[in-house]
Amino acid sequence: MENSAAASTPLARTAVGRAFLISLADAFRRHRLLHAMAVGALILATVIGMRTGNMPDFGVLTEYIQYLFIAFWICGCVFALGIFLHLALVKRDTEPLGTFLKSLGGFFGDAERTANSLNGLAASIAFMSAVGVLKGAIAILSPFAWDKALAHADRILHFGRAPDEWLWFVVQSPLALRMFNIAYNFWFIVLIATVFTACITRNDTKLRHQFLMSFMLIWTLGGFFLAMGLSSAGPCFYERLGLGGDFRPLMQALAAADRIYPIWALSTQDMLWSGYTGATDGSIGISAFPSMHVAMAVLFALYATRRSRPAGILMWAFAGIIMIGSVVLGWHYAIDGYAGALLSIAIWKACGYFLTRFAPDGVA
Repeated sequence: MENSAAASTPLARTAVGRAFLISLADAFRRHRLLHAMAVGALILATVIGMRTGNMPDFGVLTEYIQYLFIAFWICGCVFALGIFLHLALVKRDTEPLGTFLKSLGGFFGDAERTANSLNGLAASIAFMSAVGVLKGAIAILSPFAWDKALAHADRILHFGRAPDEWLWFVVQSPLALRMFNIAYNFWFIVLIATVFTACITRNDTKLRHQFLMSFMLIWTLGGFFLAMGLSSAGPCFYERLGLGGDFRPLMQALAAADRIYPIWALSTQDMLWSGYTGATDGSIGISAFPSMHVAMAVLFALYATRRSRPAGILMWAFAGIIMIGSVVLGWHYAIDGYAGALLSIAIWKACGYFLTRFAPDGVA
């Protein structure tokens, strides 16, 4: 009997390995459209990079992976602590640690979840490495020409006043500007966490594919092609482009607030401008229209609403904060945010319609 049990161990491991490979192959087949979109973005980035001399930066890829692992570590620790406390204090489990470790092993030992995670993360990481190249090429391929028109459109839409003038009660408060700046930077953490969460879900659903497809299309169509067509720098660079002092009061208010609370937007804007002018080596990814911060925040809200009503309300509030922050921090004309929001909603609905008719086999 002992020999039989010993012999069955390698066989069992072989069976488990074969089952995982089958799950991985099935997941790859279901994700084939997402992989094709990611590869297409990489090919486009390579072609654009050959023309501009700004080839795909795989350092960005490494940094993105690092952020994913950080997000995984933080979220994992918080989730683990919450589960353990629930078992110990709410369920009053007699052996909460043992029960917790067993459930943790089931989570990470789930072949379906692992297969979905590997495919989702691989597609998103490859895609984001291409986005950095495409965004950095906009100002090179299409010099800024739309700032005056967008600023004028803003005034028409807002009854003859610039949007930051309507929000002057925020602009004149250093503490309010500081809080909006923190939220604006926190957007990046929300982006990483949302993409990561969508990638590692166990059930491969149409909703999951709708989010990841929308994510890639918004960045490609809005963050590159539309940004190329209406290339603009934004209010913070308006005077530096020699277009006049329309936004000088806003930038002076930000500088005054920076003397009380650090306004990180100003140093980031200086860094981007230095890269754009060639004064320093660095990013030249200046692009105002459409606002990808707002576009992504709206996408997160659309996705969260389908997952949980409270989460949806929270994310819609966050999208509103990002919209206001984009204006009061000088990054965007308000019309940039409106365009970003409409683009997200249109692409979200289009992807949903597409998946109701052409979802890959096996997607729930």
